[in-house]
Amino acid sequence: MPDPIDPTDQNDYFANHARARQFPWTLYHQPLERDLGAFLRQVAAEHASGEVLIVGCGLLHEIDAAPSGLAFHVADIDERAVAAVLARRDPRITGGTVVTPEQPIDLGRRFAAIYAKEVVEHVLAWPAWLVGLRRALIGSGRLWLSTPNYGEPWLPALESTVLEVIARRSGFSRRELHPTRFSRRSLRRGLGAAGFEQVDVRSTPTRLALTAWARAPR
Repeated sequence: MPDPIDPTDQNDYFANHARARQFPWTLYHQPLERDLGAFLRQVAAEHASGEVLIVGCGLLHEIDAAPSGLAFHVADIDERAVAAVLARRDPRITGGTVVTPEQPIDLGRRFAAIYAKEVVEHVLAWPAWLVGLRRALIGSGRLWLSTPNYGEPWLPALESTVLEVIARRSGFSRRELHPTRFSRRSLRRGLGAAGFEQVDVRSTPTRLALTAWARAPR
């Protein structure tokens, strides 16, 4: 649930991503990071030295909880995010790529797993984008993604009241922040239509977000 990036203000960009570790934003993000940690442990159990593609890397807070052995390639539409992650000099990070918004990702190779935390809700051409993720996976490779839960009333109620007040004080509105909105059912159907198998979509305990696990065909 990050705020929009102002391309003229790098300090605002980093401040927005830092909010994920601050209350009350932790109520949204911590359940996602716990589920992502479980996903990465499953990937490590199947591919001890597998390479994971991170789509929409942000500042990569969650890598600190990743199991040892995995390698990571990061991708983001903002070059500052990629540069910040590469500047960490973390040996687990194999490289970074600035990608084009709305375009299916094709890096010329395939990955053991992909995760995209809070990305798909910003993608208008999401059906083709999901197909691109499936094609970037090895056979039976795993996908994890998260997105706001618009299938229940709690998040829309917050976004139209408290969160909108906070956004306006920061100089923007949340009304057009997420052009693509999913419920559990629509996300499950979308992943299935993109060719994924073993699709499992769940609501977080707060009911504010969705997490999805899926696999590419063999």
